[in-house]
This record gives sequence, structure tokens and C-alpha cells, in this order.
Amino acid sequence: MKMIEIGLLIGGMIVGGSLTFGLMNATKEAPVPIVVPPDPVAKELGKLDVVLPICEPSFIEKNGDDLCRELMCMTQTNSATGEVSGTTCDNITNLRNKKAIISFCGSQHSEAEDIAKCIDLFQRRGI
Repeated sequence: MKMIEIGLLIGGMIVGGSLTFGLMNATKEAPVPIVVPPDPVAKELGKLDVVLPICEPSFIEKNGDDLCRELMCMTQTNSATGEVSGTTCDNITNLRNKKAIISFCGSQHSEAEDIAKCIDLFQRRGI
């Protein structure tokens, strides 16, 4: 008699658990799709007409080609296709910053040791 009761108890638990699980999953709503609108700033940065005035020979002659390179890199960066990585653009920016630091330190100090200390100061500050 006890074996039958235990069997019915286990069977009832299995059937009850299955029904509860089925009913809970049947009443779940489908997830609402998330629509991300396109970023208008990123759309504008992808247009070359923003870069063209900065890449004009007269602007480059006056200011150098570093800004043109950086902006051209940013317009060519496409995270969907991975054409140019953001790391490449960061490297261009880092090179521009390093050249500016060296130029600044060179204009402020005349001895090589002082220039090296000045550059080291910027590097330790993480600039």
C-alpha cells in the first residue's frame, strides 16, 4: 500500500510540475524588438564634405596634414564592416599628441635633459 502511495505521489509531482512549467511558458510574451535609431552625428561624420575643407592643400600647407588624416580615418571607420578600426584612428591621434608635446617641450627648453624631463612629465600624467 505504501508503494502505491509513493508512486502516486511521485507521479503527481511530475505531472503537476510539467503542467505548471507548460502553463508558465505558454503565457510568456514574445520579447519586444529593440530598434536603435541611427546616430545623426555618426551619419554626418561619414560624409566627406565635412573633411574636404580640412584636406584642401591650402589648409594642409598652413596647419599640416595631421587633422586631415585623423578626420579621414574617422569617416572611414565603420563598426559594422570593420573597414578601419578605431585603434588606427587612436594611433593617429596619439602621434599628433606626441608631436605636439615634443614641439612644446622643445620650445620651452633648450637642453636635451630638460626636454626629456618635460616629455616625461606629460607621459606620467597620461596626457
